[in-house]
Amino acid sequence: MALGALRPQESPEFDGQQPTPFGLQASNGATLNLEDFHGRPVIIEFFATWCPPCRDQLTQLANLHDKYADKGLGILALAVDPFETPETAKDIGPLAIKMKLPFPVAAATRELAQDYRYKGFPTTIILDGEGKIVRTFYGYHPMEKFEPLVQGLLTH
Repeated sequence: MALGALRPQESPEFDGQQPTPFGLQASNGATLNLEDFHGRPVIIEFFATWCPPCRDQLTQLANLHDKYADKGLGILALAVDPFETPETAKDIGPLAIKMKLPFPVAAATRELAQDYRYKGFPTTIILDGEGKIVRTFYGYHPMEKFEPLVQGLLTH
């Protein structure tokens, strides 16, 4: 079966749900806990290292990070390579360095991805400061799609 990026779709299906908090080891060795972002909106990005639309999405998120991190926005990038394409899992850390991603990058587990309603890559989930899902996006979306939601969450 050939793997490919999802077609763009926005889903309100899981809005208001609170997925399970998680702790992972980031590619830089730091411990990454979702609870560390409590009280702040967070974007969680599920991506594959070798997926061109995913890389474009990560670039868009880096731009959002540059614009809103000092106002409280958190972004976490979780690579699905370990369970989608295990042979590329070794590329997670090098990709984060090569792209100079300004936010934590870690390997996702299949269980974590399922808990966060991952259907394929890229999947972008925006959480409010209480950790509840505000909106789920499947496929590539430009920064302009996320920015109004982020702005609204940062003003509350």
